[in-house]
Formats: sequence, C-alpha cells, structure tokens
Amino acid sequence: MEKVEEYASLFFTVDEISLIVDLSPSDFRREVRYGKSDLAKAYHRGKLKTMIEIRRLTVEFAKKGSPQAEAFVKDYIEKQEENE
Repeated sequence: MEKVEEYASLFFTVDEISLIVDLSPSDFRREVRYGKSDLAKAYHRGKLKTMIEIRRLTVEFAKKGSPQAEAFVKDYIEKQEENE
C-alpha cells in the first residue's frame, strides 16, 4: 500500500505502478476506478497528497501576482463552488 501511494504521488500511471509492485494492470485499474479497497484508497491518497502541495504553491504564486497562477486559482474556486 505504501509503495502504491508513493508512486501515485509521483504521478506514475496505473500500468507503471502495476509493473513496479507486481499487480495485474487490469485488476488494479478496475480497483482504482470502481473499488473502495485500501489499495484504491492508497492510490487516490497518493495523487491527492501531491495535488495538495501543487495547489498550495499555486495559491502562493497567485498571491505574489503570477497571472498564470491566478488563472488556476480562479478555476479551483469555480470548481469548488460548483461542487458545493
């Protein structure tokens, strides 16, 4: 589980992770898409941990006046409001 989470946090693909940790790619993909197992949670948690870091940096850059970062933050806010 720890390796799956680590590799997902580095944005390795499902196929790549399957190969590295010796899982069936089709079974792992199905689990990631539809499963509620610890394996699926580890994969999603890994991705989200890095996404948190990236968003934190994006917000910091937006606060410092980066036009590109401001556009990303605007999109984040709109998606968040749509989901409320």
